[in-house]
Parts: sequence; C-alpha cells; structure tokens
Amino acid sequence: MLDHRRVLSVSLMAIVLVGAVPGLLADDALPTREFEIREDRAWLGGQPVELWGIRCGNALHSEVITERHIRNFDNMVAHGINLIGVYVQGSNAGWPDPNAALNGYTRDGHLKPVVAARLERLIRAADERGMVVMVGLFTPRKDQDFYDDRSVQAAIEETAQFLKDRQLKNVFVDIMHEFSHPERIDHEIFREPDGPAKKAKLTSWFKAVAPDIEVGVCPDAESGTGDSYPGMDVRLIQKDMPIPASGFVVNVETLRQDVYQNDGLFSESQLETMFADFRRYHEVPHAAMLFHAAFIQGISNYSGSAPHPEMGGYGRKPADRGVHFYYDWVRDNVGRWEYPRHVPAGRN
Repeated sequence: MLDHRRVLSVSLMAIVLVGAVPGLLADDALPTREFEIREDRAWLGGQPVELWGIRCGNALHSEVITERHIRNFDNMVAHGINLIGVYVQGSNAGWPDPNAALNGYTRDGHLKPVVAARLERLIRAADERGMVVMVGLFTPRKDQDFYDDRSVQAAIEETAQFLKDRQLKNVFVDIMHEFSHPERIDHEIFREPDGPAKKAKLTSWFKAVAPDIEVGVCPDAESGTGDSYPGMDVRLIQKDMPIPASGFVVNVETLRQDVYQNDGLFSESQLETMFADFRRYHEVPHAAMLFHAAFIQGISNYSGSAPHPEMGGYGRKPADRGVHFYYDWVRDNVGRWEYPRHVPAGRN
C-alpha cells in the first residue's frame, strides 16, 4: 500500500531540472524510511528486514528505462524482491557496445540534474513499497571521465549532499564498483597499492557530508584487493567471492550466467548453479544478494530490448527469454514482500 511518502514526481523533476542539486529545497521533501545496519543485520524504518535484490546497473540510463523499472516494482515485491541496485555511472552495457552506459556526472564531478531527478523518483517509488536501493556511484567503465581526484571528491560529496538534503534514507552506497579492476581502472585512487587507505579516504569524503548513510566499496573479485577496510559500513562483494563470516554482506553482482550476445537464455546446468547460489544466500542471515543477468543489465543486447526490469520468460528457449525463475524462487522460498516482512507462499 502506498503511504504519505509519495510526492508529486512531475513537480519534483521540474524543480530539480532548473535548480542546483546540492542544498535544493531540502525542507520540501519528506524523509523516506531509514536503512540501517544493526549487529550485522539489515533494518529499514526501525524494523529488521531480509533483503532479496536485483542488480539493475543501468536503470538510470533514460527516462523511459527508469520508468520501466518503477512500473515493475509492484511485481518485484509481489515476488519478494525488495532491493534494487542502480549506478550513477552506468555499468557494463553488454552488446553491441559495452561502454554505452550513461555517466551521471560531469568531468569536474557535478551530479547531472536530470540524473538526480531520476534517482530520487526511483528511490521514492521504492520507499512507497518498503524497498531498499543500493546507489552505486562509480564504475570502471566511466572513471576515466573525471579530470582528477578533486573531481572524484566533488562527485562523492555532491551525491552525499543530494541524498542528505532530499532525505533519501532507504539507501546504502557502493562508492566504487570493482575497486582495483586490472584492466579498466584509470584513476590511482581506485586501485592498489594502499587499497585500505584509499577506500577509507573515499568513504570519509562521503561520511563527512552524510554520516548516517551506510557506505562500502566493492572489490574486483580477481584483483586481490580486500573486501573490508577502516570505516566500512556494509561489506560488499561480487560474483563468486565467498561470503565473509562477519559484517552485513551484500553481493552486489552475482556471477552472471547468460551472455549479452544472447541474453536471457540459460542451460540447465546454469540454472542449477544459480539456484545453488540462491540457497546459499538464503541460509546466511547476515548476507544479501543482487541477482545479476545480462538480460537485466545490458543495453540492447541480442534481444534488442534490454535492459529488462521486467522478469520476462523462463530462459529455456529464444522465444522465452527472461529471469522469471528468480522471481518465482524468491516468492516460493522466501515469500512475497509486505513491509516489514516476507509473507510465505500460501499465507494471507
């Protein structure tokens, strides 16, 4: 059920598009529910919650794509999905152009107003349904677009100020996805050596502005950089990295099984690998996952219609492309989402 947090998104967009992002009319925005981490568990609005997510790295790519994601939120929560991950600097765009994703920052580190408007609209629509949003800032595909470290710092601080001023609290942040990627990281501050100190510095820039928003940095799985560091709030991992024994852990990118050149198709062995992953995270109460598929994240892809916030088909044949199986697994094994809890299948 929608609640008092609903705002007039059309009016909001008009305000954001004509004004500066930081400090924008902070008192006109109602606060969302607040995401917190208490004793290695997720809390939202003062209630303990279990999170089941989808990685939608390019959800902010255009007005149409953002709107498609929002329109699928009701279907997500009906199947128990209550966490979505998006990036201001878009993620791998797949095929035919892996670098086609949107960059929501200018070269000197300003958050583009049109992207800020989309992000707020998506976060508030999620809050109306009791969902959490992981807001990713930087990715290896786009970090080279910044002039220098001062631009990186400006982008971190401006985004933190925007989230704080707009009272968008149902979020946590991945500052840099795939820290120390061996091929695509350009700025020294995003890679080893001295990874813990660099991650701590990035985090301190954000927390100095928005101390109440939980923050982490996701390592590249193959780089050898660590998944914890001083000042970290949320422990971020990716792909097939083992689940750490401590901290609130989020796998922001489970190991993708379909390919961008033929997205939304899965073999039986690939399906079983994914189901094993789902079971593994279901058994660990201090961990959550963002399900990752080319069908969900890519732009265009072989299907020609990606990214797909919609679940589509079951992925067994070209006429049935999709990730419907993930939606069904969460609904059948966890339950539909009615904040603040999942309701197991068969219960009213």
